[in-house]
Amino acid sequence: MSSNELNLGEYIEFSIKRRFGIITLNRVDRSNAFNIEQLEYLKNALIHCQQNEKIKGVILTANGDSFTTGMDLRAVTSYDYEGVKKLEQLAAQVCELLYNGKPSICAINGRTLGEGVVFLVCCDYRIAIKDSFFQMPEINSAIFPGTGCVILFSKIIGISWTKKMLMFSEKLDASKALEIGLIDQIVDSKEDLMNFAMEKAKFLYSKNQTVINAIKLLSNHLLDKSFKEGYELEKIGSDWYKFEKKDEMIYNIREKFNWKP
Repeated sequence: MSSNELNLGEYIEFSIKRRFGIITLNRVDRSNAFNIEQLEYLKNALIHCQQNEKIKGVILTANGDSFTTGMDLRAVTSYDYEGVKKLEQLAAQVCELLYNGKPSICAINGRTLGEGVVFLVCCDYRIAIKDSFFQMPEINSAIFPGTGCVILFSKIIGISWTKKMLMFSEKLDASKALEIGLIDQIVDSKEDLMNFAMEKAKFLYSKNQTVINAIKLLSNHLLDKSFKEGYELEKIGSDWYKFEKKDEMIYNIREKFNWKP
């Protein structure tokens, strides 16, 4: 399917620039809060980026003044148990696609709550405007922050800050988020945000794609391995040039971690 034929509904905008798929959340009237329909389309956009050989990575951003306020609680309360589980499963699948797929950049245009924080930690580089803030409010509604959130946060920001955000719902401004490693860069404006994101995309696109993807996968998955186990996996990446089909090497690494798009 070509990008022109891709149907992503009214809440997701999609374009391609510098060989990166730009996915823009566009449910501005609800501060880009997620319902099942929008998550389905977000997942489909990410799958399209993984399967399209012309696309080398993903930029995830949003319209309006909020990146996202997380799950739309108004929609959640209208779902039955199966509907809520469907919402959680879709969010987890989005996390897997960002975490295990092609290089991903998150361009954060404002307040970011709940699942939005989870999605951004799955990305490889995270840029935010200076007025952004970050919070996990689920504990206030007796909601367990699932979809892999606890393990992802522990890896990215450490156990102490994971507890502060998930157990105590601490609200972080952009400066504190940068200090603890939740984000990687602060910019002044939305214009600067996309310009900087495109600079990073250009850098990634200009490099050997097989090596870039191997570094991403191994960085994300070797933390809990012994040196011996990790080194054996690293040797697959070192031997990338031996593969006639370079995608086969990336597939082999993903298979080691039991994942494929």
